[in-house]
Amino acid sequence: MSQPDLHHPANRRWSLAFEVVNACSWSAVLGAPIILFLKGLGASATVLGVALALLPLTQALQILGARLLPRFGYRGLMVRGWTLRTVLVGLIAAVGVAVPWIGAVAAIWATLALLAGFTILRGITSCAWLPWISQLVPEEVRGRYLAWASAMIQMSLIACNLAYAAWLGAFPGSAGCAAIYAWACVMGFAAAWTMSRIPDAPVAAEGGVGPVPWREMLRHPPFAALIRFNILVFASLAALGVLWVPVLRDIHHQSDGVIAVLPVWAAVAQLMALPVLGMIVDRTGSRPMLACAVSMWVVHALLWAALASGHLPLTWWALGLIQATAGFGGAAFTLANQRLLMAVVPGQGRSHFFALHSVAFALGQGIAPVLWGASLDLTQGWSGFGLNAHAALYILAAALLAVGAVMAGRLHEPRALSTPDFLRELLVRTPGRALARLAALVESR
Repeated sequence: MSQPDLHHPANRRWSLAFEVVNACSWSAVLGAPIILFLKGLGASATVLGVALALLPLTQALQILGARLLPRFGYRGLMVRGWTLRTVLVGLIAAVGVAVPWIGAVAAIWATLALLAGFTILRGITSCAWLPWISQLVPEEVRGRYLAWASAMIQMSLIACNLAYAAWLGAFPGSAGCAAIYAWACVMGFAAAWTMSRIPDAPVAAEGGVGPVPWREMLRHPPFAALIRFNILVFASLAALGVLWVPVLRDIHHQSDGVIAVLPVWAAVAQLMALPVLGMIVDRTGSRPMLACAVSMWVVHALLWAALASGHLPLTWWALGLIQATAGFGGAAFTLANQRLLMAVVPGQGRSHFFALHSVAFALGQGIAPVLWGASLDLTQGWSGFGLNAHAALYILAAALLAVGAVMAGRLHEPRALSTPDFLRELLVRTPGRALARLAALVESR
C-alpha cells in the first residue's frame, strides 16, 4: 500500500479544521466561563489559582505520553485522549445543573476533580500534536501555517466568547455555565472526529528507540536557552491569568457578561496582528518577534497595575488599550515561540524534546498560578506607595517580563534579524510594500 503524501495541502486543511472545532470546546473549559463558574460558587483566589494551574501542571505528563506513541501512533493516541476527556466535559455540565442539590462546596470540589481528569488526559495525549504537525507542514511554510492556525483559533474564540458573554448576561449562574459546558462537550466529540480525518505520520521518523537521554537533551544549547526563557515568561504570565478577574469583579464590580466579553477584544487584536506577523516571521526569524512580544506584555501588566490602583480610570478606551497589548503580545509570542521550538528541536527524538518543553510550561504556568493566587489572598487589604495588592503583584510580573525580554534577544537562531532590524521590517518595510502593492493596483485600474 502506498504511503499518503504527508505534505499534501488537504492534510493541513483538516488540521486547521480541527484547531477551529477544538477551540470551541476548550474555550469554555479552560477560559473565562470556568473561572466565572468557580467564582460564582464562592471560590477563593487560591482555588482559582489551582484551577488555572491544572492545565500547565499536567502538560508535564507529555513525557509519559511520548512513551506511548510507538504503541498507538500520533492519531491513535490523540483521538483516544480527546474522546475520553470530552466525556468529562459532559460531567462538568452535569455538576452545573446539580448545584442546587449538592451545594456550592461540593460543586467546587467536583469541578476541580473533573477539570484535573480533563487536563491529565490532555497532557498525556497532546504530546503527539506538535511532532505530528511538524511532519505535515514543510519548514519553509511553517510561519504562514502557524499564523493561519492562530488566526482561525482567534476567530473561533471571538465567536465563542461573544456567545458566552451574551448567554451569561441572559442566564447568569451555574445553570447558564452548565449549558456552555454541554456545548463544549458536543464540540469536543466533533474535534475528535475531525482529528481522525488527518493522516497519521510514522513515529519511527523520529529516530531510534530505547532509553531517553534526558540529560543530553537538556544540554542542547539552543533548546536549553529556550527552556529557561519559557519558564520565566510562563511564570510571569500566570499572574496575568489569576489577577484580572478579581480586579474587575472585586475592585470595579463588573458583571459576568462584561468580564466574559473582554477576551474577545484581545482575540480581535490577535486576529488583526497575525496576517502581518505571519507574512514577516519567515523572513525575520522568531527571536526579535519574541523580544517585542514580551516587551508588549510588560506594557500590558503595567496598564493593569494602573487600573487596579485607580491611576487609570475604568473606561472602554482603557480596557481596549489593555486588551490590544494582550492581543498583539499573544499573537507574536505564540507564533514566534512555536516556530522557534520547531526549529531548534532536532528530528531525532522530536516528540521527547517537545514533551520536555512541556515541563517548562508546567513549571512556569503550573506552579506559578497557585503562588500568585495565594499571594493575593495573603496580601488582601494591603496598600502602600499608592498601590494595592493587585497593582503590586502586576508590577512584580512586569519586572519579571522585562527580564524575559532581555533573555529573548539572546536566544539562538542563526538567521534571525536583530530587534531593531525587525522593528524596521514591521513598521517601515512591510507597510511600504503594502502601499506599493496598493498603488500598483490603483494604477492598473
